Amino acid sequence: MNYVDANVIIYALTDRETKGRKSRELLANQRLCTSILSLDEVAYKLSKRSKKDAIAAVDILSHSPTLLLVPFLPQDVDQFKSLLEGFDPRDAIHALTATKMRASIIYSEDPDFDQLAIARKTPW
Repeated sequence: MNYVDANVIIYALTDRETKGRKSRELLANQRLCTSILSLDEVAYKLSKRSKKDAIAAVDILSHSPTLLLVPFLPQDVDQFKSLLEGFDPRDAIHALTATKMRASIIYSEDPDFDQLAIARKTPW
């Protein structure tokens, strides 16, 4: 199962150009996983526009049949701490989740993930 970062999800929900269209196609046509942290990041970004949009986005994502929301668990803390050496805390959680789920691809525009042994791609 491949991993999708919050930035791709935000494009899918907000962008009407190529990035948004390609992101929506990816989310519709692949079984993907993402960290539960992505809900926070998407809701935060959309709440800048309106709380109603943020709530609608969380509802869509939490009920998506093609997106698995992966929790951050107590047993993940040691790996999280080790990833803090090379990542900011939020990216460390995303990197940990992608690794834990044995993703072969991380869909993200964030080049920080290039330091992982997981291929990073953008859907556009």
